[in-house]
Amino acid sequence: MIRRNRSFSSHDAAGFTLVELMVVLLIIGLMASIVVFSIPGGSNVLEEDAQRFAARTAALRDNAILQSRPMAVQVTASGYSFLERRKGSWSVIEDKPFISTDWSDGVSADIGEGGPMMISFESTGLPSDQAELVLRGLDHSRRVLIAPMGDVKLAGAAP
Repeated sequence: MIRRNRSFSSHDAAGFTLVELMVVLLIIGLMASIVVFSIPGGSNVLEEDAQRFAARTAALRDNAILQSRPMAVQVTASGYSFLERRKGSWSVIEDKPFISTDWSDGVSADIGEGGPMMISFESTGLPSDQAELVLRGLDHSRRVLIAPMGDVKLAGAAP
């Protein structure tokens, strides 16, 4: 009769194997990286403001073409508003999506010392002039470019 030594039986072994420990550590590492990348950073607010401004400005250009009327965006250090030309003067538009908007906390626009920046679009969609707006956050910046043909684009960080 063969007698088994119970202390060496594989069924009674306690603990985890090295492979099981490595798999658990890999899963924990993946979950931690997902959490780190999903936490909003300070530049997300700046990026959202830049994208929102660019999209609304492009929509304003398209609206100028559709309504056959000059329209403009006026930018200050604290926010921006949209204007339309009626009866020889500029009046503020307060219809969605063209409502006046303040920049988020920590975001401001570099408009220089000349006061508010005004970028107008003719009824053809062409801008009055090529323009570059620099938005600054806490430690990042983002440029919004308005090309001579009226295209509104987001560009990289400002120098």
